[in-house]
Amino acid sequence: MIFLHTLLLAVALLTSMQESFREYRMQVKAYALYERHAWREAQTAFEELVTLPLREKERATASFNLACALYMQGQFPEAATLFSKSAKPGLTFREMRQRAIFNEGNALAMRAIGDKAKAQKIVLFRQSLNRFKIVLLTEPGDGDAKINYEVVARYLRELERTEKESSPPPASSVKNNVADRLLDNAQQDESSLMQRPPPTRASAKQGSKNSKDW
Repeated sequence: MIFLHTLLLAVALLTSMQESFREYRMQVKAYALYERHAWREAQTAFEELVTLPLREKERATASFNLACALYMQGQFPEAATLFSKSAKPGLTFREMRQRAIFNEGNALAMRAIGDKAKAQKIVLFRQSLNRFKIVLLTEPGDGDAKINYEVVARYLRELERTEKESSPPPASSVKNNVADRLLDNAQQDESSLMQRPPPTRASAKQGSKNSKDW
């Protein structure tokens, strides 16, 4: 199964309680919209978060989450660009960088699937494989990256084979299979790696026995 690494939500400890509460409410709102598959509304909420005077990590997190919302709307070029920024070398937030590289690979693959020019498809699929390879070099045991790599590599080999033979590619069954795997499972499990905002102090006291440790 293919999984899209998704939302990272973190609440900064700001000097102003008012600012902290405002950011917390906006994060909860954006998270809730995303969970309800209200992608466009979630996008707007994350765009608003990015405009706040956040610390570096919280700003990077909001940008990453915005890219996830764009991806789920099929805006793959825009999502890939934002994921690329979150995956830039030197980023100190290692976990976020790994997820961003993985998601950029997905976005590039989906761009390739939607492109009509075979030459451009090949370029995008090669870029996608490169992203998954980077993830696997750092985390050899990443099962999702392994599966995504194999799925994309299989379709790329088929494209390159037909390119050499100068014949049209086979029926769209392979294409549909790749798209289905990368999109359907992502939409089914888009919240699998979300980190929920921590509860407020009042709610934490009321439900401390049954609350999950997010």
